[in-house]
Amino acid sequence: MVDGSDPGGAFAYPQSAIALDLAGVAAVALALVGVHVLAPEAVHDRLAFDHGAFAPETLLTSAYVHAGDAHLLNNLGGFVSLSVVTYLACLTAGRRAWFRRTFPVLLVALPVAVNLTSYVALEARYPGSTPISRGFSGVVAGFGGFLLVALGVQLRANYSRATAFFVGQFTVVLLVAELLWIYADRVSPFEGGAVTVGLASAVSGILSRGHGRRFGDDHFRQVGLDLVYVGLVVALLVWLVYGLFPARPTADGSFTNMFAHAAGLVEGGLLAALALVAVRR
Repeated sequence: MVDGSDPGGAFAYPQSAIALDLAGVAAVALALVGVHVLAPEAVHDRLAFDHGAFAPETLLTSAYVHAGDAHLLNNLGGFVSLSVVTYLACLTAGRRAWFRRTFPVLLVALPVAVNLTSYVALEARYPGSTPISRGFSGVVAGFGGFLLVALGVQLRANYSRATAFFVGQFTVVLLVAELLWIYADRVSPFEGGAVTVGLASAVSGILSRGHGRRFGDDHFRQVGLDLVYVGLVVALLVWLVYGLFPARPTADGSFTNMFAHAAGLVEGGLLAALALVAVRR
């Protein structure tokens, strides 16, 4: 194929190939558990990214150590759910090669990019602060960005570029509204109006794609299934944002690095888009 897509969607791939891909996801999850359980605490400390010491190798290794069991379990749940749903989106769009290329990039390149972005942001916002960063949440956020891009690619393949754009617009505006709900003490009329207009225009654009056209029962059945699927994906992304951006980042004496989470979400989507371009060549 000229565009690098795989014909036939998910049904074009043998079950053994799909099982191998999912085994890769499981292997990463097991590696995270193995490091947490088997590595001594002193090793965990050496692998964490200390903003005061800035050991370059820890920009990567810090993603694979966690502060406690709850921290690990939260990241494991997010990683497995998001990576599997993203994989299914790529598979049904005939883009297995894209997932296979993006997956290692998010595991290796994204932690470095996230930690560097977080380091610069924290230094600018809180000069002289020396937090210690660890955890897979930046990568989890990156798979959220990947999922958003994959959803757009899938909708473009099954429907049209305009449909993908309007669904993407609706999702992004909804996530921005969620962040306003979490952090804004008071939503101004301008902010509320911008969110309302953004959501309304997106819904209007989606509905306009079918206005005046005649479709058979099979089409409406497929559209209904796709609406359920899109709704579940959007719900998963809303859940992700709710977990990554707590209202009180410094609760219980710990610090939730929202800069790293925001960087992971945005940079994960950008890296996925760049990998898609590379697959097409």
